[in-house]
Amino acid sequence: MPERTYVSKFYKSASGHKAAKDRITIIFCSNASGDYIMKPLVINKSKMPRAFKGVNINNLPVYWRANKKAWVTAAMFTEWFHECFIPDAKKYLSSKGLPFKVLLLIDNAPGHPQDLEYENVEAKFLPKNTTSLLQPLDQGIISTFKALYIKRAFTYILEQMENNESLTVISAWKNFTILDCVKHIALSYTAIKQTTLNSCWKKLWPNVVKNEHSISTLNDEYSQIVQMAHSLGGEGFDDFTDDDIAELMADKELSEDYLVNLVCKSESDKSDEEELVPVTFTAKVIREGLALGRKLGNHFIQNDTNVERALRFQRDINRCLA
Repeated sequence: MPERTYVSKFYKSASGHKAAKDRITIIFCSNASGDYIMKPLVINKSKMPRAFKGVNINNLPVYWRANKKAWVTAAMFTEWFHECFIPDAKKYLSSKGLPFKVLLLIDNAPGHPQDLEYENVEAKFLPKNTTSLLQPLDQGIISTFKALYIKRAFTYILEQMENNESLTVISAWKNFTILDCVKHIALSYTAIKQTTLNSCWKKLWPNVVKNEHSISTLNDEYSQIVQMAHSLGGEGFDDFTDDDIAELMADKELSEDYLVNLVCKSESDKSDEEELVPVTFTAKVIREGLALGRKLGNHFIQNDTNVERALRFQRDINRCLA
């Protein structure tokens, strides 16, 4: 929920309730014609969360994976490539009567491995720092998904309260589980129009776009979300505006401090069965190591007369640090 709402303030002040801080990562993949978007990969911290009791994860409307940090690692992406992307691409092309021949375009993120190989599949990486400029998913596909997901979340709260008049907004939101999250992801990504998926390729591959003006402006979704927020009422909802939606839509970069603390937490979350040893891989040690790595890269930039070699070394160091 947006920062100004009393729901968000409640979670900040409540001790022991972690739901508002839970994170997931989603991998999307769609084709240029816009007639196909893959079932997303959702990465969570837990492989079998409590809400999944009695649920067969193979029957979920998403591909489900887990690791301690709920983020994309090279191993996770490689697994997605072989176990999700390849079978889906084969099935799609077969349904179209087309031979299995694929070009997979990927943005240049640290978790995306450079050595993806499969017969008749070519993986190409976009130039660094061009994701926001070229990557089709960043030209309107992800923002459309987010708007549809936010609208679905507000609809969920209203429906909960309509079905049980004794529920408050906070208690209705407390009922929201990771299984509800998965269902909302499925409902939201399948609602993205083919014209939106296609038109988002305008900057990368203009000739494939059938109607460059068909990207959804999201005005209708924003209007509906604002109306639902006003229906909920209370601090932060009564005067809810597009700015509050923009806050939810914004990509929040994970700070280095957040990532360092996450690594430290995973070290302290070892199984009780493991031998108890002092945790020496502390936040201080990690930050010192990162600083040394950057210093090493800068050392050769300042002293190596072969500039190209020094830049290549610094680039490789920065990739390892990332």
